[in-house]
Amino acid sequence: MPRTVRYLELFWNDKDFKKALKSLPEPEKQKRLGELVDLTAALASATHATHDPSLAPWKPTAYHVRKVGPDVKLYEYRCRYPMRVIARWIEPSEREPEGSILFIAATLSHDHERLKEVIFRSREGLVGGEREE
Repeated sequence: MPRTVRYLELFWNDKDFKKALKSLPEPEKQKRLGELVDLTAALASATHATHDPSLAPWKPTAYHVRKVGPDVKLYEYRCRYPMRVIARWIEPSEREPEGSILFIAATLSHDHERLKEVIFRSREGLVGGEREE
């Protein structure tokens, strides 16, 4: 059974990401959204956040943000430059036997300082407050 994929509410409501996405020509915008769909599908069926071969196109790596708890395992997925997606890999538990993925933030400007600020502001939502989409 695949992992559940959720999105932190801010993922789609982040004004900088929305503005950058909106500024793209329609064909480019659709390519970026399609890449998010592909990444979502790959993460839902992956067995590991970084070592699963299906994730290789996104060159996943651990992503560290100061003052975010050590239990919160974040990963960066590199989409077509400069798009980056940060997601939380949630291990299986009694509540979620398959585990889940929580999409947290994205950037089309490769602005890691902004990403880290978004994550820091959302740190309480990383544990709860997510909604399924």
